[in-house]
Amino acid sequence: MTLLERLRNETRSLHEQTEQLFYTESLRNGHLSVEEYTHLLRTHFTYHQALEAAIDHHPDFFKDYDPDSRKKTTWLLNDLAYLNESIPQPIPGLFADWSPVALLGAAYVGEGSMLGGMVIWRMLQKNSAIQPLLEQARFYQGYGAALGSNWKNFGVFLTRQGEAYSDEVVAAAAQAFLDYQTIFHRSQLPVF
Repeated sequence: MTLLERLRNETRSLHEQTEQLFYTESLRNGHLSVEEYTHLLRTHFTYHQALEAAIDHHPDFFKDYDPDSRKKTTWLLNDLAYLNESIPQPIPGLFADWSPVALLGAAYVGEGSMLGGMVIWRMLQKNSAIQPLLEQARFYQGYGAALGSNWKNFGVFLTRQGEAYSDEVVAAAAQAFLDYQTIFHRSQLPVF
């Protein structure tokens, strides 16, 4: 079994839990509210900002990942600014002490969010409450036409860098899904 197959199989339940937590039913039925949409953007910003900062501390290891072309925080900053939303506070230490090999697992989760993002983008187009906000939206458009090639290139990079450390990469991906869920809960706005 390849590393990508192990990741897909062994993190499937956590992936599904995270997906359900992230307003999947509201997305599917076209009832996602502006507040829920904004909450998702804040959650993704916190995750990707921490991951990108951690990856930047290991430039030699991640050189072939081409991290500058995979950064999503600028997209998220623009989306949040368009909504007049403040920038979420980082979670201190998130991914800061992760090894480069462990960060491969977190990158798997982050790159996977781009695959799901394209599906979500199509759902958002059909949501009358969100549709007016999409004129300037960027994050859920992801890599656009480059999505398939970016995923394939990531798979090659992941396999080359992580195959010898499969157990660590898979465990880190599982932890990254749990961290994503924690971020989601921590980034909810208080209800008054």
